[in-house]
Amino acid sequence: MQKGILIDFEGGEKVGKTTQIRKAKECLESLGYPVLVTHEPGGGDPHIREKLLDMKGKVTPEQELDLFCQDRKLHVDNLLRPSLETGTVVLLDRFEPSTIAYQGYARGISLDLIRQKSAEARGEIWPDVIILLDADPAIALKREEATSRFDAEKIEFHQKVRAGFLAQAKEDTAHWRIIDASSPIEEVWEDVKKEIDSLTKK
Repeated sequence: MQKGILIDFEGGEKVGKTTQIRKAKECLESLGYPVLVTHEPGGGDPHIREKLLDMKGKVTPEQELDLFCQDRKLHVDNLLRPSLETGTVVLLDRFEPSTIAYQGYARGISLDLIRQKSAEARGEIWPDVIILLDADPAIALKREEATSRFDAEKIEFHQKVRAGFLAQAKEDTAHWRIIDASSPIEEVWEDVKKEIDSLTKK
């Protein structure tokens, strides 16, 4: 490959992103592709992840946005861009779409402001495909106990997050693919694999 591929996995809490990313990594490596798995927040600075996810922490929505964008710039400059330039397939757990869904649709920050700040942080980097693992938060959140500030939010918050993801997917059908994450894991993987195949077989 002359250039890497950036595959962004999005979705609410407990929808199974980690499992699907692991399966994608195993599949791509079996085909001979160099693969990097990374995530936001924390891909740029692990300390920012700790601060944002700490269940006892108190961070305002505006501070959240600034921290996410600070981490994103470091992430892009130090890891994502160099990896893509060397032809690596990057499997990314959350990117700008999560910031729009969580800090925009759920927290109420201006979407234009979020897009402006995030664009400054990420530059020209954008996913080749955005895989949205979609599930009713009332079902998904029952799978595991809350482990972060975001998990612990009320159900209304998570419903707004889901609506934010679906709205973005509707606006950009060229990049987004919606997959029913409430299906059995193997069925979800079959749908994810179809999207990966469509990128690697071009």
